Amino acid sequence: MKLKRPIAFIIIAIIILTVTGCTTNKKQEPLTRTEFLMDTVITLKIYDKQDKKILDEAINRLKEIENRMSVTIDTSDVSQINKNAGIKPIKVHDDVYYVIEKAKYFATISDGAYEPTIGPLVDLWNITGTDEKERSTIPSEAEIKEKMALVNYKGLQLMEGNSVYLNRKGMKIDLGGIVKGYAADEMKRIFLENGVKSAIIDLGGNIYAIGGKKNSNMWKIGIQDPFDITGNYIGIINIKDKSIVTSGDYERYFMYKGERYHHIIDSKTGYPSKNEVAGVSIISDKSINGDALSTALFILGVDKGTELIKKLGDVDAIFITKQKEIYVPERLTNNFTLTNNNLKLITNPY
Repeated sequence: MKLKRPIAFIIIAIIILTVTGCTTNKKQEPLTRTEFLMDTVITLKIYDKQDKKILDEAINRLKEIENRMSVTIDTSDVSQINKNAGIKPIKVHDDVYYVIEKAKYFATISDGAYEPTIGPLVDLWNITGTDEKERSTIPSEAEIKEKMALVNYKGLQLMEGNSVYLNRKGMKIDLGGIVKGYAADEMKRIFLENGVKSAIIDLGGNIYAIGGKKNSNMWKIGIQDPFDITGNYIGIINIKDKSIVTSGDYERYFMYKGERYHHIIDSKTGYPSKNEVAGVSIISDKSINGDALSTALFILGVDKGTELIKKLGDVDAIFITKQKEIYVPERLTNNFTLTNNNLKLITNPY
């Protein structure tokens, strides 16, 4: 299931292993479930309620989301929309319509930096994140221009009765840059409805921290070092009841003639995004928002990305640049600790 393949994909936040419960006392250990779903390893940890039925309900919901929204499952709503591009609208489930509606919203406010119809370019580049690191060719200019003509969120039409239509044959939506955020929000909903007050949701790196860890108000979340991805982190942020989603240029890529081509495609150029950003982390109340914005801000860069964040007002962004600078919002500085002295900390005053 290539749910996150197109654009922003792997967050790159890791949970610092100082949480309460890592003892020999079984009663203090979290109730944990790990599965491979949505083309990634997901881990759910509940720290206060020892009820496996809650995890069963959550996993079943993840499977339902995957079956409805995966671009690689032939019977999914998304696949049916793509097959009928330029032919007819397709009626979809309520949740699919909601996610597509949100996808178009973020495409609109970011002027296509986040682009749900990026599918044709994703398929063309086919950067899958396997062990492949060197290629002998890349797509030609003619191929790129041909696919770019099929990428335009304005051609994604939302109609009455939960119907969705792509207005040109060959267009293709891919919700990979937003659906894990939605899934994390659904995990949060299920946990809260079942009385869970302390939990960590990790959907392939899309993190949602519910409540706080035992005997503490905050969870400590490490932000992955984009220059050294062997488990090192550049800083720690303390959060509670927040989502954190990161996009970076280092997790899925290949090399061609000494240049790295990563998986985050800029719809305006047809190529992997090129700017000063090496990674961006979004902290938000809703993970669906953070998921889409992590891609958008990676492509927009620090200045334009900051302008968009200022307009929204209810989310925060941490930028890491290729010049080894880290921009942290002023209102987060008391909850952020830089642990890598090779980076220069810059307070972003928005």
